[in-house]
Amino acid sequence: MRPLHASWLAVTPEPWKNGGGVTRTLSVDAAQQPPRWRVSVADIDRDGPYSSYPGYDRVSVVLTGGGVELVEDAADVADVADAERITLAPGVATAFAGDAAFQSRLLNGPVRVLNLFVLRGAAAASVVCVGGGNAAVEAGGLTQDGVATHTLRIIVAAQAGHLIHAAEAGVVLAAGDYIVGPSCGIDARQAFAPAQPTARNGVAAAVLDVRVPAPAAV
Repeated sequence: MRPLHASWLAVTPEPWKNGGGVTRTLSVDAAQQPPRWRVSVADIDRDGPYSSYPGYDRVSVVLTGGGVELVEDAADVADVADAERITLAPGVATAFAGDAAFQSRLLNGPVRVLNLFVLRGAAAASVVCVGGGNAAVEAGGLTQDGVATHTLRIIVAAQAGHLIHAAEAGVVLAAGDYIVGPSCGIDARQAFAPAQPTARNGVAAAVLDVRVPAPAAV
C-alpha cells in the first residue's frame, strides 16, 4: 500500500445533523460494511448532543481548544447522579464506549477533535499523542486470539514536523497534514518530531495504529 499524504483542511466537511459542528473523514475502512474503523476530525462550536455509535469503541483527542465535557444523556439513566461523565482534555487520548448517547459541553470555546471509531470484535487500535499525554490508549479488540493481523498507521499532525525512523523518514508534515500507510513496527512515540516545542497541554501529532485480521492468502 502506497502511503496517502494529504491535509484534513482540504477534506470536504460534512455538517452534523444537529448543526453543532462539522466532521471531516480522513480515512475509513473500505473493505467491509459496516466499516471496522473510521478516523475523522470534528469542529465543535456549541454545546449539544453527541451521537451514539453502538458496537464501536471510540478514542478522542482535542487538537485545539479548551476541551469538552461529555455527560450521559439523562434519558438513558435512572438517576442523573449516576450519569457517566467523560472529560476530553487537550492533548490527551481518551477512550470510551460509543454505545451511550452524551450531551457535550464546551469548556472554553470551540474545539477541534480527532476521533477514532473501531468496531468491537473486528478491529483493535492504539493511539499515542506525541508531545501530549504520550501513553498508549487502547480501544476495540479482535474476537479471535492469535489471528494474523494487518496494521495500518495513521499520523495526524496538529503542528508542523517530520517523520522519523520509518521508510518515509524526513517527510515533512504541515499542521493539518496526515499520512496513512502500513505500520513499520516503529514505536509510535518515535514516529514524529515536531518542528517547535509543543505548548503545555498541547499535542504535536496523534499516531494511530489500527489492527484488523490479515486478508486470507489466495
